[in-house]
Amino acid sequence: MREPVRSLTYLSALRSVRSVAAGILFIVFPYMVRELLHGSLFELGIMYAVAGLVTAALSVVVGYMADILGRKASLYISSALLVLTPIVMLIKFDLATAFAAAILGGISATGSMGAGGVGGVVGPVQNAIMADLTHRDNRTKFISLLFFIGSITAAAGTLIGGMFNYREELLLATVISAASMLLISPLRLPDVRARSLSMKSKVNAFKFSVTGMLNGLTNGLTVPFIVPIFIYVYDAPRYLVGEVTTAASLMATFSMLLAPKLEKTLGFLRSIYITRGLSIPLMLAFPFAGSFWAAVGLYLAYPTLRVIAIPVQQSFLLELTPPEERGRVSGYNQGSRLLLSSIGTFIGSPFFYLQDASLLGIMPLYAVPFMAYAVTMATNIYLYRRFFGADEIKLRRSSAGVEA
Repeated sequence: MREPVRSLTYLSALRSVRSVAAGILFIVFPYMVRELLHGSLFELGIMYAVAGLVTAALSVVVGYMADILGRKASLYISSALLVLTPIVMLIKFDLATAFAAAILGGISATGSMGAGGVGGVVGPVQNAIMADLTHRDNRTKFISLLFFIGSITAAAGTLIGGMFNYREELLLATVISAASMLLISPLRLPDVRARSLSMKSKVNAFKFSVTGMLNGLTNGLTVPFIVPIFIYVYDAPRYLVGEVTTAASLMATFSMLLAPKLEKTLGFLRSIYITRGLSIPLMLAFPFAGSFWAAVGLYLAYPTLRVIAIPVQQSFLLELTPPEERGRVSGYNQGSRLLLSSIGTFIGSPFFYLQDASLLGIMPLYAVPFMAYAVTMATNIYLYRRFFGADEIKLRRSSAGVEA
């Protein structure tokens, strides 16, 4: 087996095993907060927000580690955090340890599991490794496959998260996340390291950070509360929420396989315009669903529209970034996204404090963050065009053999 393909296989296996553990924690954590700590939806939102803030900072740190210390060392260090998460929850589960576990594992629900959500602090180094092992023509395909494999195993994790008692779930998550670290050693990676802390791609890092911020804000305002809305507003049982979450994850997962075709047909910017734009009416309608199954119908389509263009976006970011700076640019992009996700969650949490309250008697109070989602997402789509229109034209000309 050729060395890059061999290492990509191990990287995919690592991502897959981690994602199972992350999926379990994604489902179990909010139920433990509700049933064992009797925490409210507002308190859960604060936990998510604090965890997101710390994960944002750690994402930048891990990005620097990937470029300065090397890919493998930073992967070991960042992967260990997910292993500690269920261990802390097993030893004792109270308000303090719930916050500690949420921080260690990045249980913020602000991103896709294992890539910015649960355990997502490894995202920057994984992105850098993926770019090291691929080239421009096949990068989107391999990123799509990595997301596909990771997401389908995360879906298995969310399904498992509704099957056993809490102690058994946490023991499983501990064993599985620890086992994933055994897959790091066989990776054979090029020794890509930065010679200094200064960056040539500061402008692009800033642009991707700004778009990441707005993308994160849209997530933070809504995503952390969708599953809790099913729990608190519609009183859905844990097994049913696990099944719905699994179904949504599977739909989104299979959609990622279309990313290379999406990129070839629409290009980077139009992929963002169309998929992210279509998510706006779904989120506007969600708080007015009125019933559990109507809300489920809207929710099932939403993750697909949010994730289908992620491989295209990631490939574009990595192509514009020098190899020795990819960890840091990925870290800034993810960190800024999670930072604003946390701020969005702080902003949104008060609107969910009284889930039965209404605004002027015409709509539920928790509809306000969904309204804000629409405005913020529209702004983000505009900035993608403003920031990256010229870059896409240059890359397109370069691919066609025309001097830009």
